[in-house]
Amino acid sequence: MKAFYVLLFCFIATGVQTLFAQSPYDDEVCLDKTVKQLKQAERQKKLLKGLDKTLIYISYLSYKDRSFDRPLTGMAEYEPYRNKIIRNITIQVIDPYRVSVEKPQNDHYNKFQKFANRIQIKTKDWVVRNDLLFKHGDRIVPVLFADTEKNLWQRNTFKDLKIFMLPVEGSEELIDVVVMVQDMWSWGLNTSLEYNKVAGGIQFKNFLGLPQSITNWVSLNYRKDNLWTVYGNYQYENIRSSHIDTKLSYKYSNFTKGGQLEITRDFFSANSKWAGHIKAGIYRETNALPNSFGPSIPTNVFYNWQDVWLATSFKLPGSFGVKHEFLRFILSGRMYRNNYITRPFKRSEDGAQTFIDRTYFLGSIGFANWNYYVDHSVFYLGQAEYFSRGLNGALILGFDYDEELQKRFYSGIQMEYGKYIDKAGYYNIRASYGGFTKKDSYQQILIRISQNFYTRPIKLGRKFMFRQFISANINLGFNRPLGKELIVNDGSGMRGIFTNYIRGTRSYVFNFETDVYPTFKVLGFTSSLFAFVDIAITQQNSLKEFQLKQAYGAGIRLRNLGLGIGSFELTFAYYPNLNITGLKPYAISGGFENKHSIIPEDLFLPTILSTEGSQLMTDVH
Repeated sequence: MKAFYVLLFCFIATGVQTLFAQSPYDDEVCLDKTVKQLKQAERQKKLLKGLDKTLIYISYLSYKDRSFDRPLTGMAEYEPYRNKIIRNITIQVIDPYRVSVEKPQNDHYNKFQKFANRIQIKTKDWVVRNDLLFKHGDRIVPVLFADTEKNLWQRNTFKDLKIFMLPVEGSEELIDVVVMVQDMWSWGLNTSLEYNKVAGGIQFKNFLGLPQSITNWVSLNYRKDNLWTVYGNYQYENIRSSHIDTKLSYKYSNFTKGGQLEITRDFFSANSKWAGHIKAGIYRETNALPNSFGPSIPTNVFYNWQDVWLATSFKLPGSFGVKHEFLRFILSGRMYRNNYITRPFKRSEDGAQTFIDRTYFLGSIGFANWNYYVDHSVFYLGQAEYFSRGLNGALILGFDYDEELQKRFYSGIQMEYGKYIDKAGYYNIRASYGGFTKKDSYQQILIRISQNFYTRPIKLGRKFMFRQFISANINLGFNRPLGKELIVNDGSGMRGIFTNYIRGTRSYVFNFETDVYPTFKVLGFTSSLFAFVDIAITQQNSLKEFQLKQAYGAGIRLRNLGLGIGSFELTFAYYPNLNITGLKPYAISGGFENKHSIIPEDLFLPTILSTEGSQLMTDVH
């Protein structure tokens, strides 16, 4: 197209030149320029074609079976069928290759596809059926269908899936349900080229057609001090249709050696009545890596931890419960213990490292709305993302034993409200309080207010869209003991800061971000460019004792399922007037998660309030 306009310009220029009797030599120059432009366009076309082929070959070398991007609409998809009676439920498992949910039959396969489909042990029908939250003869409840779809997707063992609703001829009441899933190839020799390592491993998904997976990897890290890592896990899901999952994992490297066992049951649907987990781990750690690009921090610790949690939910009685069908009353209890067997010290001289034994027992009582919004391409590209809806709240009480501060009584309150505002966007606010009582004194009090807003996608011309993100996190601390100051770093809003040097008794963090999304793909990549401003103010007890830190930067997010990249983010940040010894005034960081996404507040799991959300500062396993 560019060459066409150049040629058109030359013809016009030639006509003007002829009109004014200019030299024919000028015509030759113009035509020669046109030929050069055409040759350059042809070379660019060949280069792009070659690059595209190269990426395809790389995808073969780094092969793992990938899922499709299927937009999910949640309950809206099934609302037209509410209260209809399910006559039949059919489970259909289709081959991994050369077929699709829309076209489950195909006779045209290449040799690899034939071979791969032939050696595939199909997922057993009962594996899928065990995850269904409805059965033959039930009336259709849209939320249970949406939860079923969500649970199957989050298993991450199917390439694609869809629930088809088929009206029964001659009946307005009956409906046939077809649950179609496309198997992910069970066998995989995988390689991965990442920003901080090259890895290779073997993976088995739905091994032997059962809900179990085995994964083992070996990675070559881009660090001389931690050159290699071996890690893996075994997982069995939904044991005997109980929705209980078990997972055994291990890690072995120069820096970290150890493993952990997890037995979990989540609140998997609006009608699930109980949930819980038992988790335990033991690790020896010689160095920590707060940032893959930065220097390691010596630790030399040997520790173990245990975490036991149990919760139950109830529907509210009477007409109030009928009116608010998604509202649940929640009771839960939790015990968490972290114990250091060996350690170099309890607390480093600069306060940046702590190795303190801790045990706590907590109980909570509250209410939760089992309802959510579904959106796409918000914090992650293409993926379905779930955001809380309505009002949720919990009262948390219990005892905490800290090796330094001894036994203390803890009390806390958490509230959350989420609302999608028409033609504007999604707004979420969380307000929390937590504090300790000891000998008629209140200690380590924290009041936390967090607000997040993102706009709906706005068109920017024909080929681009953009969103705006605004967040504010205010943490007000009172009577904070030594070592319990509020910390501002990457996890609490200052991108690229991975140390604990920015601290105070109060903190105010504001984040502004603009994302631009092309509506087209480049070489198979879905992408977005973003620019951001992070502002953090930390304050000591005196109003005059405060420090201001700023971060300005930009980055790119990428997604290419053909290359096995579900999500990747690369960020550059610059910090004017940082003035922290040992830290550069800029940072480059990358990862596979967006740490600034709005994570649903798990009010079912009682925790001690900290500046890093619902997780404990020490609970980083």
